[in-house]
Amino acid sequence: MTDSRWTLIFKLRNNIALEDDVALAQRELCALTGAPVEPVDEEMLHALCKQGWLLPKDVAIHRGGGVVGFRCTVEAPDLERLFWRLSFCEQVLAIAPDEDTSAFQALPARLRRIRVANGRAWAVFLPFNTIAEWSDVVARRAKSSRDAIALLDFLTDALIAPAPAELSQNVRPIVCAKQTTGHLFHGLHVYKAKFFPRMARAFVNLCGGTTVLDPFVGSGTALVESAVMGVPAIGVDIDPLSVAIAQAKIQLLHDDGTLADAVQGVLARLDASAKGQVSLFEIAEAPAAYSITPHFLRHRVPEPELREVETDVAQILHALRHLPACSPLHIALSDALSRKFKFRFLGLGYGRFSLSIQPRRVRTMFVDNLNYLSRSLGVWQWLRAQTGVRPAPVRVLHGDARRLPLANESVDCVVTSPPYMPASSGRENYLKSKAYAMTALGLIKPDEVDALEAKQIGSVQRVGESEDLPEDARAVVEWMHNDPTRCVKASATASYFADLRASLREIRRVLVPGGRCAYVVARRHVFYRYQSREVVRVVESADITAQLAVQAGLRVLELVHVELQKQNTVARPRSLDAYYETILLLEKGNAD
Repeated sequence: MTDSRWTLIFKLRNNIALEDDVALAQRELCALTGAPVEPVDEEMLHALCKQGWLLPKDVAIHRGGGVVGFRCTVEAPDLERLFWRLSFCEQVLAIAPDEDTSAFQALPARLRRIRVANGRAWAVFLPFNTIAEWSDVVARRAKSSRDAIALLDFLTDALIAPAPAELSQNVRPIVCAKQTTGHLFHGLHVYKAKFFPRMARAFVNLCGGTTVLDPFVGSGTALVESAVMGVPAIGVDIDPLSVAIAQAKIQLLHDDGTLADAVQGVLARLDASAKGQVSLFEIAEAPAAYSITPHFLRHRVPEPELREVETDVAQILHALRHLPACSPLHIALSDALSRKFKFRFLGLGYGRFSLSIQPRRVRTMFVDNLNYLSRSLGVWQWLRAQTGVRPAPVRVLHGDARRLPLANESVDCVVTSPPYMPASSGRENYLKSKAYAMTALGLIKPDEVDALEAKQIGSVQRVGESEDLPEDARAVVEWMHNDPTRCVKASATASYFADLRASLREIRRVLVPGGRCAYVVARRHVFYRYQSREVVRVVESADITAQLAVQAGLRVLELVHVELQKQNTVARPRSLDAYYETILLLEKGNAD
């Protein structure tokens, strides 16, 4: 009897280095195919490369003898869904049970290759996320949008050719790039502790659902990924800059070409201003520099540097005056300011911080940002043309995760990551590190920073009690009360646990019965002696969060520990230790 099943082979991305990412990729594949998947080793992949089906040998084998992909057999795969939703796979080989090629026609023609051999139809295709990640590498390397598009055309033609050759020196660095997290405008604005795009995609796939909510929207990573996967999304955040960044990214996804013209117009105005080629009307209209510096910073920044920054900001805002407030170009200014002033809070609970000031001018960094944005818009329009992507609707709301502005049982999937606990070193003042950008954009007045900081979950300024918290949480707070160096943050930590529980109760309220949530937190927090860096206490924060979820009425399905690659080896004591985040998979019971 003829086998009616399909064979699917998935080659993992070139830059997957950690086994936990491989395990997460396997989970995602099982969810998307509805079938168990088996590991693929180097020998099988070599054979496929020799047949001309997958990438050339020089990039196909990348994990030193480990798992390089997966395979499964299914009755009738949804190839179009796999194309849009896969997160970790570089290529897919689909082998039909017969010679019928009709199932492959739903895939974009530019990104697939089809043939019939030995009585079966075969096709290899590049998933959307593969091309999206490569597109940002191209945008950063190219000199212009036109160059970026030409390189993308060459890249896709080379990789989908009937017999792919050894990759050229122009293509290999793109396919083999290790850092691929700036695509789809994720690189628009620097953001501390942002979601990894692949992780956000994976948990949208694992949680399922037709609407995704992120109540701690941050820079909007989960919203953007949901949108291009075709899943409508809602984002909420108490921080007005986070809301502005997320809204700007969504606006860029839906841009019809207007913003590319706006970028060139602003660059032209700044260039004319620098050369003194402005009209008398422009000179008369130009505003003088004004004070945007938050009060807590004024005595920390040398006066000449302060005047230079405020003059640059005034000139840039003047060049942006024809655009709506907080446009994507305004967010490019916010990014330049965020990079100009880098904070490192010392974790002592008194708001003390070190400040480093980037020597490059804000104006120079802003112009660089606009040039990068111009190339990113170009490659995005290329992606739209080649794949037909139509981002799903997204709403971004200014609100509080502890009091969500949503109706009961209005979403069926939540993917989110709350702020870290204030007791951990350097995590105590999220808002202040972004205050300069917020005052420049008019999102907050310079004298209102402390008041808004006190409302943030995770702020060291918050005050709370621990009586009704889970036993493990109370033990942490009590230990901090009795520690002379950490007692100042004990009450804030109690408030943090209570705030997380309140957010989890709200998630339960807005989830439909049976709805699921991926709630991403640090697996543990480690306390050190400030001088010797000796470990004095390890707090299993993921376990505490799971207890808070149970108190909130949610069912804990599983705790998934994922190791992350840290890029900054001086960010914290014992920075070379392995660092893990934990994803709490939660569910609202059908009978609740």
